[in-house]
Amino acid sequence: MNRRDSFEDDGRTVADMSGLESTGLFGRRSRSSQAGSKYPDNNEKEQNPWEDAPFTWKERLGYMGVALGAALSVAFVFLAGIAFIIWLITLL
Repeated sequence: MNRRDSFEDDGRTVADMSGLESTGLFGRRSRSSQAGSKYPDNNEKEQNPWEDAPFTWKERLGYMGVALGAALSVAFVFLAGIAFIIWLITLL
């Protein structure tokens, strides 16, 4: 299709994204989406099979702690490398 050709819409839907909703900062859904489902004939677990066993608060805090520890360890290694390079420069 060249730039000069006119665009012809055939009406097909590539991906229907009308049912997507964003989650909050901590993974909770809004009250409006919890009150009523867009698909009343289907069960919620059929809609989202990955939400069969949600995390408890203890598990959530554990995973956040591990992620924070990993990020801080990467930052420590990065800063230690920079400090080592500065130390090498000062030896000259």
